[in-house]
Amino acid sequence: MGTQMLVLPSSAQELSMGSQTTLKGLFPINPALYKASEKHPYLSLNRGNWLGNVSLSHIGYNQVGLDKVYHLGLKYSGLTDLEFRGNTPQDEALSNFSAYGLVLDAGISFEHLNHSYGISISYVQFGLYTENSKGISLDLGYSIKLKNGYSFGLVAKNLGKMTKLDNNSPVLPKRFSSGISKLFQFDNFKNSVFGSFEWNSIASTSKIHLGNRFSWNRLDLLAGYSRSKQVVESSMGIGINMNRYQITYGTRFGSQDLGFPKLLSIRILMP
Repeated sequence: MGTQMLVLPSSAQELSMGSQTTLKGLFPINPALYKASEKHPYLSLNRGNWLGNVSLSHIGYNQVGLDKVYHLGLKYSGLTDLEFRGNTPQDEALSNFSAYGLVLDAGISFEHLNHSYGISISYVQFGLYTENSKGISLDLGYSIKLKNGYSFGLVAKNLGKMTKLDNNSPVLPKRFSSGISKLFQFDNFKNSVFGSFEWNSIASTSKIHLGNRFSWNRLDLLAGYSRSKQVVESSMGIGINMNRYQITYGTRFGSQDLGFPKLLSIRILMP
């Protein structure tokens, strides 16, 4: 667990296409790209599993008001049935305990001409056994729509600090990302190609994310590819838009055979 829980994907779209700085949504990596309908708010429910059977649960609410998009979100990551054992081998564990991470965030985004700006502030808490740590994190985002369907985005995430966990204060994984995307449109078909470069202060190497979203009628087909120095990941997903409801499922495959993360996202257009 630890503070790296903050880099786990928040939706099936992010899991399927990678952490793209120009991808709009209810839980976008770029706070400048919060998405909502002009007349109705959006509610997003996300549930799945990460590596090591870490459970992921996310709830998001976006609403338009005064030419801005307002966002509220709650994220929970949990790992249960950890065993506490002594230094000597034994058949039964002395006890069981859990680890968890909790993030409550609020954000706002707005547009001016072809520019988008956003800011989000988060309350972060995570715990292990009897210890816990709390802190505040700040996210900043910017995006610009260029000519011929191109978009460019910049993001700075997890700027803040935590209280002590036992004897030391955990370090937040500061993330700095930039990326570009291109929209192709042919009659009823739309295809968006994404590319982003990410640097994480805790990770030893930078990471490249490539993604693609093909849309036709009510169907979305999603694909992604991520690469760092030692890890290669591919991902895929499918989404169905039913007017008021949109359901998306995504999964990821890694080169180190540690498991298959998966997420199911349901977006609801509220009355």
